[in-house]
Amino acid sequence: MTAEVTQWIAPDGSSTTLDVDWDATGRYMPDVNHEQDEIPGQPGARHRASRHKAHEFTIKLWLSTVDEASLRTSIRQLVYAMDPTRGEGIVRVTSPIGDVREIACYYTAGLGLEEKPDSSGPTAQAAAVTFRAFDPYWRDTSDTSNTWAVSTTPTFFPIFPLRLTSSQIAVDGSVANNGDVATWPVWTITGPGGVIVLRNITTGENIIFSTTTLGIGESISIDTRPGIKTVTKSDGTNLWPDLDLTSSLWSLAAGNNAIRLEMSGVDATRSSLQLNYRQRYLSP
Repeated sequence: MTAEVTQWIAPDGSSTTLDVDWDATGRYMPDVNHEQDEIPGQPGARHRASRHKAHEFTIKLWLSTVDEASLRTSIRQLVYAMDPTRGEGIVRVTSPIGDVREIACYYTAGLGLEEKPDSSGPTAQAAAVTFRAFDPYWRDTSDTSNTWAVSTTPTFFPIFPLRLTSSQIAVDGSVANNGDVATWPVWTITGPGGVIVLRNITTGENIIFSTTTLGIGESISIDTRPGIKTVTKSDGTNLWPDLDLTSSLWSLAAGNNAIRLEMSGVDATRSSLQLNYRQRYLSP
């Protein structure tokens, strides 16, 4: 077992290892907002939903150097690296277990600094730095990837009622999301193929392209991540207008997800389904 290591990754990708004191607040479970309906004439309320709020947490760290000039340089560098006007940064933590998780966030307070005897000196300066993560979850530092080759024969037909259609069940698979919460995948469907339906059997949600056809070498990229949400053909064409009105760019629920790709006119040597996603967690 090793000691925990905390890094700040600036918007430009540069990394700073932080000398973190054993003094932090709010790094683990994000605060929760409980939505409720008041019941006229009755005590209490009726619960509607519970959602995690944006995640704010504070880390106390030290800057220690060999002389006053070096300390001033270190402070200037850290202030610049954490300046939120430059964009979103990342706090990355290597835990004592050895796994690595990160959270995308913005600096909000703490680098104004308290220059007084118990928190600073000629060669050292303490700072209690507060960050705000608008996506409240920690995540893996790299994608989990799966690729499925297609089958040219259907592998499953529902029994009641029995339905035989022109679509083939090209992929029947299972995806394990071992994170604490749902995560948002990026899919790539490679042709040839048409009448495309990508299903999450577990959640009952579908992505449907009833009029889209892919030729050999053509593909669709479906990026479901919040703030991105794009559906693009390999030639750059926006395929949002091609989505069936009942479609939703669904997430992978925590746990196992049964997924299915239905596509007609597939080629077992060329057609494929690729998945990339990052598992998300409530704590570092």
